[in-house]
Amino acid sequence: MLAALFVRFVDPEAARAARHLVASAADLVLVRRQHALFYALVLAAPVEWWLGGRPAAAWQLVGLLLAAAGVAGYRRAGRALGDRLGPLVAPVEPARLVERGWYGRIRHPMYLAEIMLAFGLPLLLAARCTLVVSALFLVAVVRRIGVEERALAARFPDYAAYAARTSRLLPYVY
Repeated sequence: MLAALFVRFVDPEAARAARHLVASAADLVLVRRQHALFYALVLAAPVEWWLGGRPAAAWQLVGLLLAAAGVAGYRRAGRALGDRLGPLVAPVEPARLVERGWYGRIRHPMYLAEIMLAFGLPLLLAARCTLVVSALFLVAVVRRIGVEERALAARFPDYAAYAARTSRLLPYVY
């Protein structure tokens, strides 16, 4: 399931536009921390499950559903971004504001999917201690969202109007 996050299918015949990635040193630190926390929980959850005697519980189904929804949501949000998908905080140049698909309702569906996966995987593997790393990951994502929204507002004059009609992560909540 996790491999689906990293595999991208690209038409070899399609022409790809040149991309330009921009990041400050602080942005790179933020992105690296977020990725390090994600990889830590991806590694810690199976280790905790194994060392804990491979426990099973009925609520692991909730973890499976969250993790599967997270992977599917990540892929769907990434497909909506297309070539605009980049690993950094600032938009990939040449940039344009994506408002279709899930991006028409929430501004950060990819981060929502990552959060679902970050909590779903430890629940799936009954790795309760790893949920601490999931909580730290959530904090890192919320911090990144703030930094990213400032970068998007600086880049796109109509971002304020887009932000006014959409939610950050959960419609009508946040």
